[in-house]
Amino acid sequence: MACVNKIIKKIEEFAPLDTMQNWDNSGWQINLNNKETNSILLTLDVTEKTIDEAIDKQCDLILSHHPIFFNSIKVIEKPFIIKAIQNNIQIYSAHTNLDIAQGGVSEYLAEKCGFKDLDTAFEFIKYKKFDENKDFNELINKLKQTFNINSLRVVNSKRKTYNSIAFCSGSGADFIDNIEKIGIDVFITGDLKHHQALNSNSMTIIDLGHFQSEKFVVEIFENILKDEDVILVKASEKPAWEII
Repeated sequence: MACVNKIIKKIEEFAPLDTMQNWDNSGWQINLNNKETNSILLTLDVTEKTIDEAIDKQCDLILSHHPIFFNSIKVIEKPFIIKAIQNNIQIYSAHTNLDIAQGGVSEYLAEKCGFKDLDTAFEFIKYKKFDENKDFNELINKLKQTFNINSLRVVNSKRKTYNSIAFCSGSGADFIDNIEKIGIDVFITGDLKHHQALNSNSMTIIDLGHFQSEKFVVEIFENILKDEDVILVKASEKPAWEII
């Protein structure tokens, strides 16, 4: 068994709550004041399937990246939230504070792609510039292999080489104009919309998808809590849609 407060303290030491964006709702989502936990389910999203998996695997605490509440609550009526409470399951989320933390989601994404010692811009963006040109096709092959995907959505795909790269896990397309201004050749993110793609200039944009760019958040949770006396369970997750 592990102390719940100690678990949360370690998360917040890594990703302080006061660093989250003002529109965000990181922190407790369901706090039943349970003092100890035996098993924790680590997940990107909290859904009905997540709750069912927590029940099946006897996890009494869920750590998620995406919060389940963003707006003021007037009534609790979603079945999966009610099910969580009925089964004595607490839920805690670390979102934008984990995105921008040192060693957080965007930085971890970059490391997954083979890039370390990055600089930071606009809080969420991790980037690196090189003294020599890098082969673009090698990057594409690396991404497909790392994320186990057969195809990628790419804007300005005819590039042969690049000497700068930037990363933003999740939805980073709103930063496109700013990133182009600092002279980035390749930008890797998710959730790229049609008009955002049209408005890009010479920069190559690779849309991994929101899920693919953040699914390894469970590994960050694992690393933070690896020394705690608690069972850590990775949720069985997949993207919200399929390619058929």
